[in-house]
Amino acid sequence: MLSKKVVITYPSGLHARPLSRFMVLIKSFKSHVTLVTPKGEVDCRSIVNLLTAAIKQGTEVEVQVSGSDEEVALEKIVDFLENLSE
Repeated sequence: MLSKKVVITYPSGLHARPLSRFMVLIKSFKSHVTLVTPKGEVDCRSIVNLLTAAIKQGTEVEVQVSGSDEEVALEKIVDFLENLSE
């Protein structure tokens, strides 16, 4: 398993629109992805879980990736979260 911490800087946080794009990205990998938030762990296979986590601007999350393509997945996911835009 690989992991990296990221601070969400996007002003609106992770709301429905960016999360729908995030889900497309997650599903392109074979690896399992989890976000560890101040409220606990969130399984990224469920948009409902991600929405319920209410991840706002300034929240630090730890991206955890495990699987056959974990290195590439972690790099792409962290890049997505760090450069989030509409």
